[in-house]
Amino acid sequence: MSYRYDIKPRIGVRFSLPMNILLFIGFLVISPLLLFTFLVLISIGINPLIALALTLGSLLTSYINITILEVTYYVPFNPFMDFMKFFPIPIIIQRVDKLFLELNIGGAVIPIITSIYLILTYLANNAVVITVFLVSLIISSIVIWQSSRIIPGIGITLPTALPVLITLLFTLIATALLHTNPLAFSYSLGSLSTLIGADIMNTKKVLQSMRGYVAIGGAGVFDGIYITGLTSLILASLYKVLI
Repeated sequence: MSYRYDIKPRIGVRFSLPMNILLFIGFLVISPLLLFTFLVLISIGINPLIALALTLGSLLTSYINITILEVTYYVPFNPFMDFMKFFPIPIIIQRVDKLFLELNIGGAVIPIITSIYLILTYLANNAVVITVFLVSLIISSIVIWQSSRIIPGIGITLPTALPVLITLLFTLIATALLHTNPLAFSYSLGSLSTLIGADIMNTKKVLQSMRGYVAIGGAGVFDGIYITGLTSLILASLYKVLI
């Protein structure tokens, strides 16, 4: 049965406090790793504010969501469908559903802003490097999009290792051939390709199948955008230290 929906911009802030003990334990486990990553980034010359935003900043803001869109669905349905088999009287009622599309601060906003900063600072000043980056971004986004799946009530899922492996492959090629900055290339590619491939390119499917609050980067430090970006950054850091 067909339905229509209206989309309008909406600005708001929503706090989603941790309610699951497993998530709390997960944060305790990941905190030393984030601190170690912060110290590694500082030791190899990354701006302390950028390093703090990438690690502890994302952890502390992972339960803050910014609402950007409100979608209202007008769905016709028949509450007496079973009785219609015996009494064919058409009774159609219109149900109103809502979807609020959000951006998570720690899982999406910080990675996006940091990626833009790294691109403008380390990649955009070389035409060949930025071209290779854009081509890598397009290919990675398409591969991630093809591998992603939408599970109603849960969100968008994809193989965790896939974005990391793709990012690592393109970073090694760009570093070996063009001597580009592996930290800027890997983090920006990993974060933006996951954002574009898993979230933006699946927007239509999200609008069709999801309801309630849907946050890009909504799992905070456990979201694919953040995990891919941070893992790529760690691998690139090790690579830079070794060479």
